[in-house]
Amino acid sequence: MDEIDYKLKTQNPTLVSHAISKLIDAIKKKLETEEKDISKIAEFKLLSSKCNSNDFIVSTSACQALIVLVETGLWDVRSALASFMACLSSSKNYQAITIAVSQLLILDWKIRDEHNEYTLQVPTQHPFITILNQEKLSWRSVLNQMKLIMHHYDKHAMEQSLTLLRPVFMYILCNPSMDLCESCKHEAWQLLIKSSNTLDLQAEILFWLCTNRIDTCVDANCRVLEFAEVTLLKGDKEYCTALIPLIASLTIQLLEYGYEPMQNFCTILDLIKQSNDYIGNITIPMMAEIILVCPAAYLFSALQICTVIMDKMPCNIILLNALAASLLKWLAYPSLLCSDALAVAKELLIRIMSQTQTDNDNISNKTLLMFSHSNRYIQFYIELIRSLYSLENDILSWLENLSLAPIDLRYMCKLILCGIFLYSNEPGIVQKTCDILVQIAREINSFASHVLSLLLHKLTKSHDSYTLKHLLLAIPECAMSKENLPIIMHTLNTMLNSGKPLKYFAIQLYTKALEKEPRCYRFISAALMDTMETDRSWHSDVTCAQAIKYICENRPEHGEELVPLLSQILNRCVDLNGSAASALALNSISALCKSAVIGIYSTWKVLAPKMRKEKRTIVLESLCELFADIPSYPFRASDDYDAFIVDIVTHLWNYAICEDTRIAEAAFKALRSYHLERIPLSALPSDFRADLVVSRAYPEKTTDEIDKPEDVLSYIPGTCWIQMLKKVNRNILSAAGDLLIFYIENELSGFRSRIYSWPQGEPYNYKYLPERSVIRAIGEYLRRSNKADPSSQKIMVECLRIFAHKYKKPLPNIKWNFLNETMQISEEAKEYSLSIASRHCQISVSAKLLIEDFLSMYTSASEAGRLLLNEKHLVLYSNLDELCQAIQPNSLRQFLETSLEYIIEKISFNDERSVNLFNRVVSSYATALKSNVILIGNRTLLTSMLEEILKKVDLTSKYFENYLTAVMELLDKDIERMTSPSIWFEVTPKKLKNAITVRTEVAFREFNSITLFNSPITWLNEPINTAASNSEMQKYFLENIQRVQTNLRLLKSCDLESQKDWILSFMSHIDALVVEKSHDKNNIIFFCDILFVSIICLSGMDCLLPKKELLISLQDERIRLFPQAISVLIDRQMWKSISCQIMKWLNHMRTSSVPDVYISAFQSALILLRHEEDYNLQWTNYLSVKTYIPTYN
Repeated sequence: MDEIDYKLKTQNPTLVSHAISKLIDAIKKKLETEEKDISKIAEFKLLSSKCNSNDFIVSTSACQALIVLVETGLWDVRSALASFMACLSSSKNYQAITIAVSQLLILDWKIRDEHNEYTLQVPTQHPFITILNQEKLSWRSVLNQMKLIMHHYDKHAMEQSLTLLRPVFMYILCNPSMDLCESCKHEAWQLLIKSSNTLDLQAEILFWLCTNRIDTCVDANCRVLEFAEVTLLKGDKEYCTALIPLIASLTIQLLEYGYEPMQNFCTILDLIKQSNDYIGNITIPMMAEIILVCPAAYLFSALQICTVIMDKMPCNIILLNALAASLLKWLAYPSLLCSDALAVAKELLIRIMSQTQTDNDNISNKTLLMFSHSNRYIQFYIELIRSLYSLENDILSWLENLSLAPIDLRYMCKLILCGIFLYSNEPGIVQKTCDILVQIAREINSFASHVLSLLLHKLTKSHDSYTLKHLLLAIPECAMSKENLPIIMHTLNTMLNSGKPLKYFAIQLYTKALEKEPRCYRFISAALMDTMETDRSWHSDVTCAQAIKYICENRPEHGEELVPLLSQILNRCVDLNGSAASALALNSISALCKSAVIGIYSTWKVLAPKMRKEKRTIVLESLCELFADIPSYPFRASDDYDAFIVDIVTHLWNYAICEDTRIAEAAFKALRSYHLERIPLSALPSDFRADLVVSRAYPEKTTDEIDKPEDVLSYIPGTCWIQMLKKVNRNILSAAGDLLIFYIENELSGFRSRIYSWPQGEPYNYKYLPERSVIRAIGEYLRRSNKADPSSQKIMVECLRIFAHKYKKPLPNIKWNFLNETMQISEEAKEYSLSIASRHCQISVSAKLLIEDFLSMYTSASEAGRLLLNEKHLVLYSNLDELCQAIQPNSLRQFLETSLEYIIEKISFNDERSVNLFNRVVSSYATALKSNVILIGNRTLLTSMLEEILKKVDLTSKYFENYLTAVMELLDKDIERMTSPSIWFEVTPKKLKNAITVRTEVAFREFNSITLFNSPITWLNEPINTAASNSEMQKYFLENIQRVQTNLRLLKSCDLESQKDWILSFMSHIDALVVEKSHDKNNIIFFCDILFVSIICLSGMDCLLPKKELLISLQDERIRLFPQAISVLIDRQMWKSISCQIMKWLNHMRTSSVPDVYISAFQSALILLRHEEDYNLQWTNYLSVKTYIPTYN
């Protein structure tokens, strides 16, 4: 041993080698004779320790000796690998260890039948990755060994080397943490792309390159450009073609990060020379995106690419117009910095506008389709282009669908929309596209300047008058952008100085601009003053008055400046032609009074002399509206408020009896703003108080001392209101009745509960109420009048309508027997009488008996049909909630069952009347079931009615909504029982469809209120299991999911948190099905389809389809849209919180036993989410799973 120690210290390679050899011999002998455990042999321990020697020769030789021991079978390869990895941290010679590990890896791989167990993460982390992690400078040694393995002398080992080295390449090149140096990545990538048979791994790496930060984006761009360089040298036309949009998409991101794109532009030009022509369609919209964000310094190069594409490749005319839209933005704001580029832009624009033909080529590049799995830009534009080619002449319906998409999706489609807008000459398409673009600009203000340039350009090309008007109305919508304001004001000023029609339209547009931007006020103010001074036509007055009204209502801070203009309008608009302007001026004054800019007291002093002479209908209607608002106006302490109110009320009563019914109606409506206590008897017209006799009320006065009633009484006796109803114009009787309804509502609010309690029995009359009571007056008139007298019947019907109004409190108690007589007056009187009895049967025995007698008439379906025929009896359904609180189930049952039987029989004819009848009935069920105070027996009865409908009526069409509203008010257990096929005696297709319809709605809409089950998935399990084996039911189930999720997305009140929980819960359920393995694979696929449809509809991606039905009918559409749909969802802030759970689930599902097309969809979705922050936490886990490379036929 001394000799060995001596030789190991000599630093002489020959002696060191000899000494090491001696140690190997000694180890061999001891293993043969003495010790079977190599780790206990002293020479082995010595040899192992020398791996950590500071002497490079010794450590290298020791490592080599240990390899010899493995190769000769004296030491287990796994033990050796573990030993080397353990000494890595203490060794000074990582190169020797790296070499040794490399050799051991090949040995181990051969021993284990070429099966690679290594991944990117511990405990199965690839040894090379561990070396790179522990020693950053080791990358050259690691790459050298990787190169040796890839060019191994053993041909079979060389062919399979990528399997062994895949985790290392993925770790080096797809690491989002950017821990490794650029040289390491460059050399690793060069090694891979210059080696043969590595295309799959190259594609896998390109899939996972991150671009979510500037450093990762620049790194990914370098890798792609290096790949493009090698591809160009190989002359691979398919890859050259596919790389153009890939590099274009990276260029968009680089520009957004503020990185120069020139190398990308040069590479794209080189690739175009060796590409297929069809790539122009997808490249053109991406170049349009680039032009929108490109600094002036690089614009010329970007436009050069566009020129080359147009020269070489046929392109869809709409896509070319999308490019034109991005050029217009630059041409609208010319600059010396890019004068050469703008000259090219003009040339391109002229060429595009002169083209009328569109090509019919579609994208067929398999490599590009493969890249689309990882690139949202490529995937999105491929989808849009596919839709464009499928639309043919159905663009308008596609635009309608797209207008309902979430704002982020509409914004993503902005350039295609711009292309359609510029290209189309069809008024409907142009106007709809204009509306969508303006919608986008409203929500994303930075887009407004782009929209304005398009509008101005389109105005110069359009000839349809309706389209021109639509475009002009859209221009002020862009005023929210500061840079747009001068252009918009210049355009409107030009119109103002044109002929009269345009001048008036310009004022309207100034008003719209003011809606968007307060700074527009000075422009509209100047325009109004100029117009009123120079143009005295009635059209001018109305236009200006309208604009002033808007300003006074919405910008009252400027109102004081406009008072002189209002005065001018009122003074000069005195004829019939000036009516509208005067009315609008009064509306403006009302708005200024409401905002306390001017005071109504002083204003009325000025207006009164003029208004007392006013006869024009529309002006007096407007004046009544002003009077109606007076109680809400602020008053000064010095104003004589009471006298002023009396004066106003007197005016209103005078207007109420004028011959012009429009004025009278407006006056009665205005009077509802004044409480009865504020109206003196003297304010009423003399006809209404003609029969008052004061002496009866004041017997102590002699006949000679009788005063006028208005001088004696401090209130208005109720009988005045009956006189009002008798003497008012019959054409406005309902307006007078509405005033009394208002008074009764106020009267009822002052009643306490004891007024409804009569232990001794219901009173026969209302004389227990004070003489001033409106209720007493109407009730007594109904009770005592001659029901057979034709002259009083119309008044009686109006009184019944007043009593039948649904007040917040019931009317005071009375014996309602007289309603039996009032029912005989007319069908309308019967309806009101039944309504009164229905609403009071809970507190009135007589009302309850009357209703029970009436319900007993429903003895059969035919009788029910006769009674329901005129629909007046539907009043019982209108008040079903009150009936269910008072009437016992036994009394209600026959009415409900017979009428439902009749309706179900008639609904099969599908006529509009039967549909309306059905909807009204089930709506009444919903209202009743909402109440917490209906009798339990009646709740059970209504539940059975709804169950009967479920069995017999096809709910798949227009009957569904109202029925569902009612079902949602049932208890969970009742819904579960009604819709459970497992307990049905017979499962029919109609009934199953109805159950699916109900359960899908409940599962989604009522997520938070479900208490019976742990999860809404439970609602879907049984229908899914039933439908899984039936393709027709599967299709119907998916249609319901699509409908419900789309409706939820469109609801502003939609609870997105519950939708997130629903998605996670559904994913967990699929996970459980996959793990159990006992479930039919078709069942799992069906669950996946449900999830796909849900996510696609929630994201709004289905709006991109040419027809929404394709989502259900074609599995390929669902699979293709799902990845981007989930990416779009997670991009929204609300969904960020569950991105980690979703990524983990997607990663698990791509290793499940579902068909390859589903695995591809899950994988693509996961790859598209690699830009999320949560990806950085789990990336080694995701990349450890080998990526499935899709193939296309």
